[in-house]
Amino acid sequence: MAMLTKRSHDAIDVLAATTTAAGAISLTYGDPVRLPGMVNAMVFTLGVTAAKTDSADTLDVKVQTKLDGTNWVDVVYFTQVLGNGGALQHIAKIEANTAVTMFANAALTAGTTRNLLGDEWRVGYAQADADSDGSFTFSVTACPM
Repeated sequence: MAMLTKRSHDAIDVLAATTTAAGAISLTYGDPVRLPGMVNAMVFTLGVTAAKTDSADTLDVKVQTKLDGTNWVDVVYFTQVLGNGGALQHIAKIEANTAVTMFANAALTAGTTRNLLGDEWRVGYAQADADSDGSFTFSVTACPM
């Protein structure tokens, strides 16, 4: 696991630029990363630089954190990316000191967040490919605030 030391306003790659191969990809996780602690919020940006080819091709990207040092919890599930959507950016902000209702550790649905800040982070992604010719190029950055 990488240990990063940055000023709180610097964007940090949580998942470096990744290009998926054609075909379906089940949920795959990148390496865990430690981000600066003692922050009030985290802004995550999903940057898609290429998406091809069909609207039936999809990319699902989520961010997880560890709250207890053992179990991963979904905190960001970006809006689903379509294969014909081209370059785009999705931004999600999670904040400390914001109420979170009680929940079982279940997966989030696309386009939702949980306001929980842990000390370790990772990105997971899955791809559906309608006819074995789709791929996506994307990255996820974090900006501690």
